[in-house]
Amino acid sequence: MGRRGLLCAAACAVLPTVSLADGRQTAFVRPALQVTRPTQAVMVCVARAGLRLVAGGERGLIVYSDDNGRQWQQAQVPASVTLTAMRFASQREGWAVGNMGVVLRTRDAGATWQRVLDGRTAAELALKTAQSAYASAEAGAAAQQLQASLEDAMRLVSEGADKPFTDIIIRADGSLLVIGAYGLAFASSDGGTTWQAQMHKLPNPEGLSLYGYATRSDEHWLVGEQGLLLRAVGNSGAFLAAESPSTGSLFGALTLRDGALLMFGLRGKLFRSAAPGEPWTAVQTPVDAALFTGLQLDDGHVLLAGQAGQLLMSGDSGRSFKAVGLKTRYPFSAMVNAADGAVVLAGSRGLMRVERAELHRASGSPDAQERAT
Repeated sequence: MGRRGLLCAAACAVLPTVSLADGRQTAFVRPALQVTRPTQAVMVCVARAGLRLVAGGERGLIVYSDDNGRQWQQAQVPASVTLTAMRFASQREGWAVGNMGVVLRTRDAGATWQRVLDGRTAAELALKTAQSAYASAEAGAAAQQLQASLEDAMRLVSEGADKPFTDIIIRADGSLLVIGAYGLAFASSDGGTTWQAQMHKLPNPEGLSLYGYATRSDEHWLVGEQGLLLRAVGNSGAFLAAESPSTGSLFGALTLRDGALLMFGLRGKLFRSAAPGEPWTAVQTPVDAALFTGLQLDDGHVLLAGQAGQLLMSGDSGRSFKAVGLKTRYPFSAMVNAADGAVVLAGSRGLMRVERAELHRASGSPDAQERAT
C-alpha cells in the first residue's frame, strides 16, 4: 500500500474511536456548578461588555457585574472546564475559550452561554483537513510537511480533548480565530457555526504554544512559547514569522493609544515598539516573575501584572515602569477598566476591585496623584 496509503487508512480508522467514555473528558459537556462564593474562586479572565463586567475562571465559572465590580451574579455555563480568555464583539455578543478546546458564545452580555466548539470536534476537524491536503499533495518537500501535519492531527484525535485554547481573536470583519497550546488554531467566518483548522497556515513547524494576540493599525500579532512572534498585515493577510526580540515565552501583548506596542512574558521581560516598522527595545521592569496581562487606563497610564501579584505602572507610554504598592497581592492573570474608572483584577484568589485614586496613591507619583484628583 505504501506509506501514503497506510497513513490515510490509519487516519480514517482513528475517528470512530473517539468517545466520551473517559470521565476526564466529560467536563466540556457538564454544566458548571453554582457556587456560594464565586468571586473568591480562581478567576483567569475578565472583560467589558458595554457597561457590564464579565469574568471567567476555574470549572466553567463565569460571573457578571452591573455595578462596576462591586457585586456579581453567576452565569449559566454548559461546561465545567477552566476558562482562559474572554472577549466581546459588542455589548451583548462575546466569546470565551478554555481547557479541553472549549469555545463558548454569549448573546446576552454574559448571562448565558452556549458551547460552539470542543477539543474532540476540533481534533476531528484538524484530521479531516490534514487528510484532504495530504491525499492531494504531490511528492516532495511539501508532501513531507503535510505528512507531519497528518501525523500531528492523528495524535490530536487519539489523545482526546486535553489541550487548552488560550485566546480568541475577533477580527474587524467579524470572523474568529482561536489559538492554543501546541500551536492549535481554528477559524470561523460564520459566528462559530462552523470551524476550520488553521495550523497548516501558521509558520510554526515545532508546534509551539500560542498565548496572546494584539492588533496595531493594519498589523496583527501572535505571541507564544520560546519567543514565537508571528505577524500579518491586513484582515486577509497570512501570518508570517517575524524576528523576535525574546527567546523566552511571550504571554501577551498590549497596543497603546499612541501606537506603541508592548510584549511581555517570562521573568518580567518587556519589549516595546514605538510605531509600525519601529524596532523592538527592551524595557527594564522591577520584577523577575512572569508578566501575564496589560491594560491602559483612561488617563493614559499603563498597568502590567502577573505571577508576582505586583502591579507595575508607567506614565510615559511604556518606556519605564515602577511598582504599585497594593495592600493585597496575589498572582494576577487579567484586568479591565470598569466604567467608573476603577480597575478590576482577576487572579488566583478571585476578583479584586481597585479604585483609580488608590492606584495613583500606591504608585507614589505626585504627577499621577494630581491627575487622579
